[in-house]
Amino acid sequence: MTKPLNILITGSNSGFGRLTTETLARRGHRVFASMRDLETRNAGAAAKMRAFKVEGGGSIVPVEIDVTSDASVEHGVNSVLEQADGRIDVAVNNAGVATLGLEEGFTSAQIESLFNLNVFGQHRVNRAVLPGMRARGEGVIVHITSCIGRMVVPAMGLYCASKYALEALAEAYHYELAPLGIDVVIVQPGAFPTSFANKSMLPGDRSRAPGYGPLAGFEQQIAASMEGMLAAPDAGDPQQVADAVLRLIETPTGQRPLRTIVDAHPQAVEAINHASEQAQAGLLGAMQLGFMIQTSARGQAS
Repeated sequence: MTKPLNILITGSNSGFGRLTTETLARRGHRVFASMRDLETRNAGAAAKMRAFKVEGGGSIVPVEIDVTSDASVEHGVNSVLEQADGRIDVAVNNAGVATLGLEEGFTSAQIESLFNLNVFGQHRVNRAVLPGMRARGEGVIVHITSCIGRMVVPAMGLYCASKYALEALAEAYHYELAPLGIDVVIVQPGAFPTSFANKSMLPGDRSRAPGYGPLAGFEQQIAASMEGMLAAPDAGDPQQVADAVLRLIETPTGQRPLRTIVDAHPQAVEAINHASEQAQAGLLGAMQLGFMIQTSARGQAS
């Protein structure tokens, strides 16, 4: 194992976030598990994390952070720095929400809220942790996106759009920070049985649905299809995502792949990732920016 690291992870109260938090702590790392409403709605989750016992020096410290607020992110990261001897080695951007429903039914305010959490929130965290990483010339930033951040599922289009945006943002960070010794990576989970789908944002304007005729209840069809996938014998274990994050964190600098797929059927996303990689290499090469590509760290893992 590598030396114990100070790790900040967002959205740690459930799902991939909770599993990743516990996995990293068991490995001996000091994990600062951030979530909203630490003393109210998520008080129970925070209490369980405080009581989480591990051997080998690992620990979990719950931290109040609402990634949709500049002030909350800045205050929360400063709190972590005070407790972590001024050093955050790794940031795992996990907080996010899904959408489920016909796109026309979502209001502009809902879309703003979605992107504020799924995209701007990750950018806020990056801006808060990067000054320290740049000063030291090392660090790791992990972005949890999705396989449907490369493809589109009808009735989940806005969620896909937010993950498409995050894919682009994270890849741009990857190029810009690699020359400074900081690795920025992307984890692309497939469909896993977590509580994520149950917390999906639904359309706020139901008046539009009847105009779609037989597709008016399309979200129920998509939900049923997903439930069937997750009940299949080859449905994945969410622990695989936590394990992938651990492997990335403990991989040496410069050797981490930009994208890691965690899915039972990765072929389609692998093909898209490979085509994108080749196109990006050509573009950056033509622009005399080939130095930004970490040759040893390119490609996809699955």
